[in-house]
Amino acid sequence: MEKRTFLAIILSILVLFFYQNLVIDKMVKKPQARPDISQPIAIKEVTDKTIIQDSIAGSTETEIPQEKNTKEKLSTIENESLLAVFSNVGGRLKNIEIKNKDILPVDNIFCLEQYKNAEFDLIANQNNKISYRLISNGFEIINSYDLSNQKYLIKQEVLIKNISQMSNVNNITISALRINTELLKKKDDRENGLYEYSVASGMKVIRKSGAYKFSQKEEKNENQSINWLGFRNKFYCAVFKPEFEVASYSINPVDENNLRMLVQTKPIAINPGETVSLKSTYYFGPQDQNILKSYGLGDFVVFSQFWLLDMISKAIIEIVQFLNKFVPSLGFCLILVSILVYGAMYPLTMSGMMSMRKMQALQPKMAKLKEQYKNNPQKLNQEVMNLYKDNSINPFGGCLPFILQMPVFIALYQALWRSVIFQEHGFLCIKDLSMPDRLYIFPTSFPLIGNELNILPLLMMVAMFFQQKLSAKNMVVTDPNQVMQQKMMLWFFPIFLGILFYKFASGLNLYFTVFYVLSTLTQLKMSKMTTIENE
Repeated sequence: MEKRTFLAIILSILVLFFYQNLVIDKMVKKPQARPDISQPIAIKEVTDKTIIQDSIAGSTETEIPQEKNTKEKLSTIENESLLAVFSNVGGRLKNIEIKNKDILPVDNIFCLEQYKNAEFDLIANQNNKISYRLISNGFEIINSYDLSNQKYLIKQEVLIKNISQMSNVNNITISALRINTELLKKKDDRENGLYEYSVASGMKVIRKSGAYKFSQKEEKNENQSINWLGFRNKFYCAVFKPEFEVASYSINPVDENNLRMLVQTKPIAINPGETVSLKSTYYFGPQDQNILKSYGLGDFVVFSQFWLLDMISKAIIEIVQFLNKFVPSLGFCLILVSILVYGAMYPLTMSGMMSMRKMQALQPKMAKLKEQYKNNPQKLNQEVMNLYKDNSINPFGGCLPFILQMPVFIALYQALWRSVIFQEHGFLCIKDLSMPDRLYIFPTSFPLIGNELNILPLLMMVAMFFQQKLSAKNMVVTDPNQVMQQKMMLWFFPIFLGILFYKFASGLNLYFTVFYVLSTLTQLKMSKMTTIENE
């Protein structure tokens, strides 16, 4: 799963830092405030005594059962980006496909909850528009969908007309969408953690990651308005944005593979002959920040719930897209970003290395102090601090630069791992930067690596090996146990991260390969400086 992979990477980095006498502080997450973007329309509220004849709120008592002889009839409409399949049962959007991209595991999209099993009549299907009608319980209901405006949008409108002789008061319950993971054609355990459903309510966004298997613990009924609700996988998303005022929403797990998301309106008075219009917008498309912003959904995509990491991740994507205006290859843009980030971190990196080298130079004196005061720990600590003070060394000077770099590292990982902008963009022999480079496919499968030869993780392993070797060369080690630890880390760490990164997106591996090559060159520079000083 993505969470396990992410934690393994962070753990491996911490191992390396602790190996170099570093201490990593634990980060504390903060929720990010979200603006209210709901767009209520004028709906006639109940202000006097009216006769409650019937309700279309969707309670089990009033739900219309599906007749045994009901035959489901499917109709398809499409535009340049979407292929939508509609059903006359419930007058709903049954399935949606993003053309040549992905089939999102969502279905049964938009229907009035009470009439979800009723058989609607198809009354129009032309010019990328489709409409269904149902007459029942004193109402005429027309449900329409329009794919003609924007390539990733579906405009939806339901008209509810009171054709009876009495006024009606209704809390209308709408099934916005159902997450159905049984629709997944391929299942990748590494990406399970990237599945997420979310609800923007007021000034906050509630997010549930790992939305791959569901349980009754997730059931939620909140008397709150919403701005939008939706689901996303690694690259694509489905978002429902009501243009009417929502009174409450519900999260309803059906079983371990299905979860329904519903909303309910405030009480609406519908007098005889009157019609109420409820409009909403659906977005089915890539998690592209610029596209989503243009549709008023800019707060849907986050790379991390910790605001600082999310801000850095989005800034990195913005830089890549800016560079792409002048450099046509996204692969070269990633190389430039790697150089820019390493260049920005270079003063901190050199400061940390110099501080660590000064501390290494004191190892012989440290060993003497340990031997001299081995039975007096308090005196030993005092003498060690005096030794640092006499040599103008900050004992935390070596770890501080690396601590400052950790948020950038984590944000880079998040941005490059799940950004859709790299999909289907190649670089040299790499066909798709969002996939492993797959230089060669073996006829048989091997342990750990599978049946594909990915060259970038191997190059990264080589760069890390030389970096570790040069780093060990620059250290003065007198303890035999530390010598053994150095030898173990020299081989273990590059192999461990190489296996971990082996099936990651080639764009992510390209960035870190360049980063570790630059780190190796820095270590080489430190090695030459040490040689000159020794001479």
